[in-house]
Amino acid sequence: MADVRPFRGVTYDPSRVSLDRVLCPPYDVISPHQQEAYYARDERNAVRVVLNRAAGEERYSDAARALQAWLDDGSLKRPGEPALYVHRHTFTAPDGRRLARAGILAAVRLEPWAAGVVKPHEHTMPGPKLDRLQLLRATHTDTEPIWLFHPDPEDRVAMALADLTALHAADLDAEFAPADGPEAGPTERHELWRVDGADWLQVLTPVLATLPLYIADGHHRYETALTYAEESGGPRDAATRFKLVLLTAMRDPGLLVLPTHRLLRLPPGESLGRLLADLRVAGWRTEQPRQLADLLARLAEPAAPGQVGFGLFAERRYSYLEGPATTNAASIPLAPVMEALDVAVIHQRVLAPCLGVTAERLAAGDTVQYSRDPAEVRRRVAAGEFDAGIFLRAPTLRQIRDVADAGESMPQKSTYFWPKPASGLMFMPQPPGEPL
Repeated sequence: MADVRPFRGVTYDPSRVSLDRVLCPPYDVISPHQQEAYYARDERNAVRVVLNRAAGEERYSDAARALQAWLDDGSLKRPGEPALYVHRHTFTAPDGRRLARAGILAAVRLEPWAAGVVKPHEHTMPGPKLDRLQLLRATHTDTEPIWLFHPDPEDRVAMALADLTALHAADLDAEFAPADGPEAGPTERHELWRVDGADWLQVLTPVLATLPLYIADGHHRYETALTYAEESGGPRDAATRFKLVLLTAMRDPGLLVLPTHRLLRLPPGESLGRLLADLRVAGWRTEQPRQLADLLARLAEPAAPGQVGFGLFAERRYSYLEGPATTNAASIPLAPVMEALDVAVIHQRVLAPCLGVTAERLAAGDTVQYSRDPAEVRRRVAAGEFDAGIFLRAPTLRQIRDVADAGESMPQKSTYFWPKPASGLMFMPQPPGEPL
């Protein structure tokens, strides 16, 4: 069972700063151009903490100095009594719908993956973990929540959040306009309600403790927090033994997963002609959409039962390919939950055996790059920068949950939960040895 608790949160003081100007996206989706834009937006923008632009080790000490300065001048409010926070994120979806996603900001006790309390679906890389660990050591603060989703079969959490947000206006309210880049788009609204009444805490925390928790975004930061907890030591209820999280119900209509597409450079001696021939022998069929919009519309439809599919753009032509998960490379073992996953089959039974795109080549980064923008994929392939673009379906929430429950890991860049919750809404102090 998850140990979900209220915590002493630090937020900006809206009487001293413009909340609209101090938020930014999570650190790992901020481009250098965006970083400069958020620096220019406000001298107290959270980017100066979550992704400081100073060089080398100075970036972490600089971030710590900024955080302390904002506490000292009152830009950030020092924590009071422990509380949970309801977060409502209102945004425009890619299809034009205006959606509102509800969640809870809470502290969750850190447990190793093997405990099965918080379940991952992706592998992690050492570089990002070291970066976040150095920031934790310098600031002694959890500067960004990770994002978890959970089942809510009887809608008990959803109903409680609806009741809470109907009681009064939000305690914090910001209109956030993302800068140009992956998170660019229409203005988003972020609202926070503080929940510190004993009655409400007694309703929410026991329910949350019974639910399995799955990582949507933040595998690296969770593992980093585990390392920080181990090296900080302290009593069982020390703040360092918890992670700041945002919890979202699986059935929330605003919980969206978008696809991440692939840009492919063919390894020496490989050809797309051989790939297509191999797939035809394995029973795959090909359709020829006329335009990118037609291909994306085809990918918006599910594949036939027992089959997987992907889109291809090469030599200025579009193709949609669909076939059995057991291709002519079926000797590559895959768990049943992975055979139902387009991205896993395409990596393990198409790209690897048919084009020589091995795990080593993927890790090197010179064969495959990633983009969430289909137009960018088309443009860069048409310009000759890559040999082909591979367009994928997004995995469903059920597939992601099933992979995590089976203890499997999806290929790199398989999921993209969108839009990300803004950074700067909440900080959680974690001085070593101090209680939560």
